[in-house]
Amino acid sequence: LAAALVSQHRLRPSPPRAPPARLNWLADLFSPDAADSAAAELVLSELCEPEWAIRCELGAAVAASLGGSGSLARGRTDASTDVRLDCGVRFEIDAGFDPPQGTVRLARPSRLLAAEGFWKVSETDDRDVPKAISWRLQSTGIRAGEEELVPPGPLYFNALLEGDGSTLPLQLTAGRLTVKEDIGADVGIFRARGILAEFKIVGAFEAQRAIDPAQPPAS
Repeated sequence: LAAALVSQHRLRPSPPRAPPARLNWLADLFSPDAADSAAAELVLSELCEPEWAIRCELGAAVAASLGGSGSLARGRTDASTDVRLDCGVRFEIDAGFDPPQGTVRLARPSRLLAAEGFWKVSETDDRDVPKAISWRLQSTGIRAGEEELVPPGPLYFNALLEGDGSTLPLQLTAGRLTVKEDIGADVGIFRARGILAEFKIVGAFEAQRAIDPAQPPAS
């Protein structure tokens, strides 16, 4: 009888053991979610680490060439009315926001733009990796001689994010400058102004990592 009990005890299957904690950690590390999160963090790191040199061109001609439909694009298209605006910016991220966002600061003072503003990720791919960014800076108004190109108020910068930050350096491409323009609304027999507004193209810009922190000077 004792031998039988011993035999039965030896034949009883052992309960399954939990995988070692180290294996669980490795599985999490190489999971698709972890890889996507790492890719997103890398893009944001590449965005926020350097100073970006922004070279803008604003005016009727450039706005019209980009398909703009605002009052500026519908006005004169003489290339001489276009103006250049150069500045350097840095992006600072605020923790805990979705989509990612934070403060954008001018690297040097400008007589045309406020020292700081707000930026956010405006588009992501299906892995939540940032693919586009927008930021706004308050403008004192931009003129070409006697002609007002951009009225005082927010100036919006919009760009695509290309590159994964690892094999390809992050680039800001297809830069567009826009302002909010009142389009009004017909409500019965009344015409209400200030109710509806659309973003209208007023220019374009290129962005590159600034090699020399002293360049380009802010306009």
